[in-house]
Amino acid sequence: MHTRPFGKLLSLGLLAVFSFMNTPAHSTPSAKDWLVLNSLPDPIGYAGMAAGELDGRLVATGGTQWSLPVWLKGTRKFNDEIYVLGGLDQKWQVASARLPVASGHFASAATDQALYFAGGTHPGGCLATAYELRAEGGSYVTRRLADLPKPTGYAAGAIAGNRFFLIGGVPEPASTQPSNEVWSLDLASPAARWEREADLPGPGLLVPAASASGASVFAFGGMAYDAAGKPVPSAAAYHLPNAGGVWERLPDMPQPRVGINTPCPVLADGTIWLIGGYAEVWAGAQREHPGFAEQTYFYNIAHRTWATGPKQPNAGASDRDASGDPGPVPTIGAPVVTWRNHVVVIGGEVRISTRTPAVVAWPVAR
Repeated sequence: MHTRPFGKLLSLGLLAVFSFMNTPAHSTPSAKDWLVLNSLPDPIGYAGMAAGELDGRLVATGGTQWSLPVWLKGTRKFNDEIYVLGGLDQKWQVASARLPVASGHFASAATDQALYFAGGTHPGGCLATAYELRAEGGSYVTRRLADLPKPTGYAAGAIAGNRFFLIGGVPEPASTQPSNEVWSLDLASPAARWEREADLPGPGLLVPAASASGASVFAFGGMAYDAAGKPVPSAAAYHLPNAGGVWERLPDMPQPRVGINTPCPVLADGTIWLIGGYAEVWAGAQREHPGFAEQTYFYNIAHRTWATGPKQPNAGASDRDASGDPGPVPTIGAPVVTWRNHVVVIGGEVRISTRTPAVVAWPVAR
């Protein structure tokens, strides 16, 4: 079977996305109503970070970037720095603490007390390690958790019912055989080991997105492959009612979405907001990649319906031969955190091997 590096495959997107719903579930003004916060303290930015709110501050860590775009034979860099934002109008700071391993593209999710991330990639391939990051003593402390049963990168993470779920992913970055396995870890037990949950009922997926509401877990989109190894963007949506339960298929998304920014936030009115991703594989020259989907979507949990949300802000492509774009530009592979009454999207990938340090926020009710 023909394989190629996933770092290139993830970025093959199509910008043009159209609304499939007549009436939005929310009053959603235009993309100009997004707030643009201070950028990450790195001129290129990162995709595949993990983020959460720790001790009242917004914390983002890990991720990958390129020294130059892939068509200029750039090399990939992995991040171990921890970035901290104290307020919506403040500048990001670099913490003195660092991750145990420079890495990115984890399955990650956060509680009010800690940020959790498992698997991911580093220069040697995919990882099986899992960690908890907490604010402690004016700094940040990382505690190692039980290893995953096997190395897994480009999976999705969610926390529901005090369990950390890992969904899908691949055993090595170049793999075209993603998994449909789901694993969970009991966060209340220091000695806990990962337990196998029910598999997703469809094909294996890499870069799906995940969300959680109460004890329930949701999974959206991602990339599958057919028998010939051809990538197939997924429009599927799934619901797991609780740990030990069985997944059910939900109504499909209005369009396929690969690389949705995750975890997807649950808003106060009981809708899940899906931001970012792409619908089709871009077959043109890498340098001419048009960018990712502007259109966002809402999923109403109670009514099992879809509606359009506000478009992502789009300042347009800057230097196409640069590895960083100042943005804001529609993204994939970015973490999303609800913080200080705003949904915040941190960095991400904006075109093939091009990152952004831009951070954008949308005010929401809590």
